[in-house]
Amino acid sequence: MEDHGADAEHKLTEERLALLSVLQELTVAALDLLDPDRSADDFLDRVAERLGCMVALWLQSDAWGQVGLLGASGLSTASRQLPLPERPEADLPYPELASPGLVHWSVPINDAGPPSSVLLLYFDREPSLPRQYRGMVDRLCGVLRTALIHRRLFARTLDSERALQHERDFSSAVLDTARALVIVLDPEGRIVRFNRACQEMTGYSFEELRGAHFWTRLQPPEEAARVKRNFAVLAAGQGHEQYESHWMTRTGERRLISWSSNVLRGESGTIEYVIGTGIDITEHRRTEQERDQTFQREQQARARAEEQERRSALLAEASGLLTSSLAPKDALRSVAALTVRRFADWCAVDLLDGSPSPQRITEARSEALRATALARMHCALPDLEAAHGPGRVLRVGEPEFFPEGGASLSLGCVRDRQDLAEVVEFPSWISVPLLARAHALGALTLARMEGGGRYGQADFDLAQELARRAAMALDNARLYQQAQMAIGLRDEFLSIASHELKTPVTSLQLSVQGLMRLGRTGALRTAPVETVTHSLEVIERQAKRMAKLVNTLLDVSRIHAGRLELEFEEVDLAALVRDVAARFAPELATSGTRLQLHADRAMPGVWDRSRLDQIFTNLLSNAIKYGEGRPIEVRVEGDSVMARLEVRDQGIGIPAERHARIFRPFERAVSSRHYGGLGLGLHIVNQLVERMGGSVQVASEAGHGATFTVELPRRGPHASPAAEPPAHAGP
Repeated sequence: MEDHGADAEHKLTEERLALLSVLQELTVAALDLLDPDRSADDFLDRVAERLGCMVALWLQSDAWGQVGLLGASGLSTASRQLPLPERPEADLPYPELASPGLVHWSVPINDAGPPSSVLLLYFDREPSLPRQYRGMVDRLCGVLRTALIHRRLFARTLDSERALQHERDFSSAVLDTARALVIVLDPEGRIVRFNRACQEMTGYSFEELRGAHFWTRLQPPEEAARVKRNFAVLAAGQGHEQYESHWMTRTGERRLISWSSNVLRGESGTIEYVIGTGIDITEHRRTEQERDQTFQREQQARARAEEQERRSALLAEASGLLTSSLAPKDALRSVAALTVRRFADWCAVDLLDGSPSPQRITEARSEALRATALARMHCALPDLEAAHGPGRVLRVGEPEFFPEGGASLSLGCVRDRQDLAEVVEFPSWISVPLLARAHALGALTLARMEGGGRYGQADFDLAQELARRAAMALDNARLYQQAQMAIGLRDEFLSIASHELKTPVTSLQLSVQGLMRLGRTGALRTAPVETVTHSLEVIERQAKRMAKLVNTLLDVSRIHAGRLELEFEEVDLAALVRDVAARFAPELATSGTRLQLHADRAMPGVWDRSRLDQIFTNLLSNAIKYGEGRPIEVRVEGDSVMARLEVRDQGIGIPAERHARIFRPFERAVSSRHYGGLGLGLHIVNQLVERMGGSVQVASEAGHGATFTVELPRRGPHASPAAEPPAHAGP
């Protein structure tokens, strides 16, 4: 019995030793992944060999559930090219997994949120492994998780070490000016000079690039927009004078250049040229390694990497808050609360909404600040006339950064339900604008209390990046709302246009079908002339109506594309108004509307006759449509400089809040269900009048009619005030 127990104990010991040996070997293979250049396939080949797997897979899914293959063992090259399903739990498409009776183990590698990874091991039958091997695989995945974390940290550390090497060797590299790259640009970024070193390095001759914008020919496409923006700042006399950027050679090779730039000003002080002197540091970056760093520099590099990781985590979390909702104000409140936990003692977000004073969206305070008397105080809104602080940032759209020892930030605060004012000062603070498309939407202000540490340049950069992302979220939300409104207008316009076009098309079809029916039966020759004439008149009338609708749409398209051309000649506005009014006589009679025309005195001017006809036609049609059959008054008058056309109706009127909107495309003051039309007439009137140098105004209120007044310069839109008036011009 004792021998049997000893044998069992000896066998168990051997199994444990074998398990530890396998675990040790696979752990070493997992730790090899600390090297960013090592492939996951090598690790999976080792796992498959030691565990007897037929196939070993390493899958990863991102935050959106998209599955990717990080590594594999036992898959053919063709299988690796197959697309993976969008859901990680779906069946995999690999033919190697189609054998019946396959047994697989699924072990998560990390489960702390996206991106998540899983290790899949497939056996051709139930593996004849001790059950401890499953636990060993779980522990192995824990080691793998740790290795991946350190792999990322190691990659960041290498980047930091390469940056430190540039600090040490950049000065000596700049001294080698004999082969320095020299490029001279005008303030618009066009190449003026291009030295021999530049030609040899890029493969382009100076004549090939003379006058070209350097970012369109020499920069990689993904960097061109950024470089163009940075150059605009530099050409304005601002920005950094030393920087790095990539150049593309004729053969498509990417070269990294370290630049030192300066500006050359003329006698008036304006910038005439931007001169860049560069050193090609591509080979230095590729070949040199930081082998002689001291332990202290390594620690500093790691500390900076950890600090950057902390800042990146803050930005990532803030970005998640800002992008997770289309209610940016709520997201900004969450970001302010996050900021005072990580970055500040006091944080406020103020927005400009068009009112005389800004709107404070949120004001967050750290626990240390809430422990002071300020906990129950309300701080005053920024003063837009202030010389410093959030008010100035909102006013001019430029950031302000004051580390400790600079100008302190003073906040006037009032206690709850009391009139006791108190000034609170923060010795170190940052205020940055929320800029979107060169417009300030608001300001983000951060402050630290005495003893809370001073803000540095990195903090300032972080605040600016945080403000940039917040501004982008605000702007995206506003653009989304505008897009929704535009989509609504588009859908309404399509519905109206379909209805407007359907009516004449239906009438055309009925008339044509009637004539075709007479033709097929041979009755067309004997049909009464009145019947045929009536059908043709209907066809002509509806064709004109469709042509008018199409021309209206074409006019709007030409206006928005900038292709609307006017032909100016001398036109008598009074005579044109009388002609159009006579043309509307049948329509006025049908609607029972009486037209009072005051256009007896000649009013000549230099205008486009057909477009002037179109302006009055649209205004008169509008008055008839909404005038409810009541009298319409048209008046033409003016002086030696301006002519004035006034169309007044006594109809339903226009509410005051809609006055500005009715001149926009597809806008209307009433429901389209009760009144036809495309909602483009007044928009076209406004655009045509502006192109003739004039203006159109409306005076109206709901239920009391509307008066449209058009004023046009009689000498044309581009004539100088001293020009002679047109011939036969009235007083």
